[in-house]
Amino acid sequence: MTTLYDYVEIVRESRERTDSVFPLPTVDDCIDFAITEAAEYIDALKRENATYKRNNDKEHSTRKEWAQCGYMICSAIIQIDTSHLDALDWEPYIPVTEGNMYVVITRLCDVRTGLAFEENPTIDALDHWQAFAVKCGYDPADLLRETCAAFEAKHLPVVRGYDFVKVKNDGA
Repeated sequence: MTTLYDYVEIVRESRERTDSVFPLPTVDDCIDFAITEAAEYIDALKRENATYKRNNDKEHSTRKEWAQCGYMICSAIIQIDTSHLDALDWEPYIPVTEGNMYVVITRLCDVRTGLAFEENPTIDALDHWQAFAVKCGYDPADLLRETCAAFEAKHLPVVRGYDFVKVKNDGA
């Protein structure tokens, strides 16, 4: 069974690869970005509803937005001291039936406002995130791997068997 720790490690490994070109935001900024991505998930849901006339000038994917939310939660956890946690703390405990995007947003807002009452509120938010992902039919680990791959493809230089050297285009 995949643990919450495994999800964090997927993102940690990717963040290490992209560290020089894609800096890690602060914990607070990661939480804010996660809240933003969760809201973009809701926006993508609304855009799928033909009842509403919405600006559809770019792709809006519920899957990608929810994946990016989890990516940012994991990016926050990477920076938090979790050395006191044991294996049981990393086990998912939120039943899939209780997966709810609004609970994820609430938990994240509680972290930012200091109103979180859980011992490990950011990890609790990740647990709620993964429960909702599974409820939607997504594999949380796949979501995170896809997001990591997309960010790496976007931010890392392409290397073709030799050292990458930027070439100045002088118009010739």
